[in-house]
Amino acid sequence: MVLPIDNIIVLLIMLIYGLLSGGSAIILKIGILRAGGIKINNFIRDVGPAAWTLITTPIWLFGGIIALIGFLIYTVALNAYDVSVVKPLVNTNLLFTFIFAYIIFKEKLTRVEWAGIGILVVGLFLIAFSPNIDSTEMMNIPLLLGFFPLIILLMIVMVFIMFISKAGNAEFVFPIFSGIFYGFGTIFTKSLLIGLSQLNSGDLLLVGMFIYSVIMLLLTYGFAIIAQQLAFERGRLSVVSPIANALSVIFSFIGAFFVFSEEIIVSIDGLLYFHSFFKIFGLICILIALMILRREIVLFHNSVNNLT
Repeated sequence: MVLPIDNIIVLLIMLIYGLLSGGSAIILKIGILRAGGIKINNFIRDVGPAAWTLITTPIWLFGGIIALIGFLIYTVALNAYDVSVVKPLVNTNLLFTFIFAYIIFKEKLTRVEWAGIGILVVGLFLIAFSPNIDSTEMMNIPLLLGFFPLIILLMIVMVFIMFISKAGNAEFVFPIFSGIFYGFGTIFTKSLLIGLSQLNSGDLLLVGMFIYSVIMLLLTYGFAIIAQQLAFERGRLSVVSPIANALSVIFSFIGAFFVFSEEIIVSIDGLLYFHSFFKIFGLICILIALMILRREIVLFHNSVNNLT
């Protein structure tokens, strides 16, 4: 099989994203700890002051800037390639987490964990080297609109849980919300980019969908970031990272199929060759690797705590 140059390009783009995202997650975690944690007892009253505390913490602000640059690179990739290819490749950030842990903190990896890294790499390559299809500018508008009440409900539930969740289950709850909101955020980022490319058509429906996508992108990513920071503060990275990453990938993967009609199994000249299933095989490898690697991330979490 001859690998198209586009596959190599998208992998390189997402490796750069992974470097920035993996590094920013660690820096943000350190920033949260140095800021004294996130204290939110009343959502409306405390979110603003908590955000100001983090923004005025230089190391957290630096991590946020790096994360923003990574997001812009990720958006460029989404604009050029399929969601079902780009989103699973966000897990390149875990590779760099382990690299930083090994180089900076001199941590050793077990054979099982090296196997997990190997499986992750295989999954990433399978996704990146899946057969190309001709991307369309089509999207399921009724389904996108139908997401609105569901997302509003999730936001209300998350705000409610913020005031009753204790440390014992917060590390499970907030990564779940973070992963779901990031998954929806990816879908609305793609719909925004499609709408932006078609604004010149003068179609009022497309203009309305562009505005709707902007609003929903801000809401989903906003709540994803809040949930992520609370997860970083209250949970172990060994639990937080795999849950959030896996859910964001799964929701985006499924959304790509139903919203943008992206093929998950790609026939080649009408035939199902082995590499027609690369996307499915790659996603399975990534999810298996996330469950294996979650044990090692806790060591990195402890090293970060010692630094602060």
